[in-house]
Amino acid sequence: MESFNPVRIRVLHVDDEPEVLKLAQIFLRREGEFEITSVDSAEEALTKLEKGRFDVIISDCRMPGMDGLEFLEEVRETRGSIPFVFFSGIEDPEIIEAAWKKGADRYIMKNGNPTFTWKELAQAVRELMKVKTEGELQREEEEVVIGSY
Repeated sequence: MESFNPVRIRVLHVDDEPEVLKLAQIFLRREGEFEITSVDSAEEALTKLEKGRFDVIISDCRMPGMDGLEFLEEVRETRGSIPFVFFSGIEDPEIIEAAWKKGADRYIMKNGNPTFTWKELAQAVRELMKVKTEGELQREEEEVVIGSY
């Protein structure tokens, strides 16, 4: 019997490598609180964002068509501050710096020990979700205080 878990983190995962998408489904679902929607292009991800609500985006950087940096720019212009994690094999300092400048919240390398890498990714998503939730609660409290005057 599946245990009840009231906290569900809706993740949109974008990567042009089907095996990475499949591994994310396996590893992140094992963690329990993740609902993952997987797509293989930034263009498809934008369509999903128009139709659904997501708490966090995980994206590869180098993809055909619209790359991850362009995708991040589009997300920041249209969706504001939704937490955005790059999950990439690119270790180029210029690309990483560009990701930070465009508003990435985290940049995690795919390379290395898979067990550690997936745990690191799951932990980053949890931390970003916690910050997002705390920020939303603070805004709600401020609205109540402002609205009562």
